Amino acid sequence: MKSDRLLDDIKSRLDIIEVISDYVELKKSGQNYKANCPFHSEKSPSFMVSPAKQIFHCFGCGAGGDIFGFIMKYENLNFQEAIKMLAKKAGIKLSEYRFEADISEKKEKLYAIQKEALNIYVENLRKSKTAGSYLAKRGITGEMIEAFSLGYADKEWKSIYEHLKAKGFDEPLIAQSGLVFSGEKGLYDMFRNRLIFPIFNVQGDAMAFGGRAIDDSMPKYLNSPETPLFKKGETLYALNIAKDEIRKKDYVMIAEGYLDVIMCHQHGFRNVIAPLGTALTAGHLHKLGRFTKKVLLVFDSDTAGIAAAKRSIALLFEHGFKSKVLLLPEGDDPDSFLRQNGSKAFQGRLSKSKTMVDFILGLKGDKTDNVRAAVGIVASTKDLILREELFRELSEKSGIREAVLRGESKGYGQEPRHSIAAAASKGTTFFYSEDILLLSAIVSFPDKAPYIFDNLNMDSVRNPLVKKIFQEIKPSADKVSMTEMLSVLGEEEKALVTRLSLSPGFDLEDIDKSIKGCLRKIAHYEIEEKIKEAKSTGDRQRLRSLLAEKQKITRAV
Repeated sequence: MKSDRLLDDIKSRLDIIEVISDYVELKKSGQNYKANCPFHSEKSPSFMVSPAKQIFHCFGCGAGGDIFGFIMKYENLNFQEAIKMLAKKAGIKLSEYRFEADISEKKEKLYAIQKEALNIYVENLRKSKTAGSYLAKRGITGEMIEAFSLGYADKEWKSIYEHLKAKGFDEPLIAQSGLVFSGEKGLYDMFRNRLIFPIFNVQGDAMAFGGRAIDDSMPKYLNSPETPLFKKGETLYALNIAKDEIRKKDYVMIAEGYLDVIMCHQHGFRNVIAPLGTALTAGHLHKLGRFTKKVLLVFDSDTAGIAAAKRSIALLFEHGFKSKVLLLPEGDDPDSFLRQNGSKAFQGRLSKSKTMVDFILGLKGDKTDNVRAAVGIVASTKDLILREELFRELSEKSGIREAVLRGESKGYGQEPRHSIAAAASKGTTFFYSEDILLLSAIVSFPDKAPYIFDNLNMDSVRNPLVKKIFQEIKPSADKVSMTEMLSVLGEEEKALVTRLSLSPGFDLEDIDKSIKGCLRKIAHYEIEEKIKEAKSTGDRQRLRSLLAEKQKITRAV
């Protein structure tokens, strides 16, 4: 951490109830507040917020943390970005803390350049009859123009470049912005006589642009090159607009183009996004996975669209997503279909979306090849329960025995990995073992940490998640705090810590007795293992020593 004082000061000025209430409707429940979890779909509230402890925890999905953790997860930010956002909300100047944000001064200037260009493009669209007429012909409403901040790049070769220079931006920085390119006589505007689609990060900052020719110019579509701000393989168009609806519906529709997305939103389908002229990547899914694990692919039914759907669906299942496919009539994309047929017809198509198995088995070509392709996707699926369901579905619809399909799958990928620790921290059935109770004691009474670590053999801690947490906090046991723990722990660790903060698992009134009892039991478990080993080897001298040590343990702690 750059500054513990900074974190404490932010927390002193911002109440977690007020922060989370900006995103979720909280209702009073005893000393705490509850709501339907914003991170997974549920009907009964399991998301709890403690004003006394300034933490949140969902007993359904296991998400937990403090205000920083909530903002990171909800807004898809890293830790430093969350600090920056909350510091601004709290009215704190980071410069006073000598805080070095992840976003460098250079990046800040690049964002300023993109914002300046955006303002010019938007103003150009207001003035351009040609661009306005084009949008009218495409059926795009004024509401959508404003919602997506659509713009227009004029026909001039150096319009944006000269404006940025006049605003005082350095030429080397302008050259890195993606808004210009280098020619024989210097720098020229990247976009000319094109409808402009601004590309925003999840927080709503313009970072790149897409341009569509409104005449016969080629290429038809042109995107900003990659810059320090913009990575095509990690950016999804309209995710900043669609994220709340995606969470609400717990699934996302992925289309292929800008106008497909905009027309879907215009017709009420506001959980639609698109990659940026590139195939779906693991980087895209990393961003998307924070909002949902369910995907509906809405692609063209031509050869390229089917190939893209096949590649995408394989990648989705490999990364733990559940996916269906909607193929529109040949010659149609979401944009044209909605303009010609309307939202009701589109909804009817959505209800007939194909499962992965139906889609793969329905592809043209050899049935055996299609079955093998489906087996490969099933084999790569990391969710064990889903994997079982897919094997059954594939067997039923292909007519091939499940055992044969499973035999075929042995040549594909690896068995899915599962985290026992994660299950322990998230499950509805929760076992408070002695090591978990000791962690709980530290969470509720940080001042007890030195005593616990002085009397605990770390090798005796059986729960791997607890052991990992202990290893993280032991070096600074004399100054353990909830803020410190949550700043250094991973998601699984934070989930367990916040759960224990809200559900300690023991009587807080007699904490010292509880701690000694846990330490005593752990010591007994350890000595019993050693006694068992001594008996099996016939080492009588060691056995006598261990039995004597066992008697002392009761009084030692």
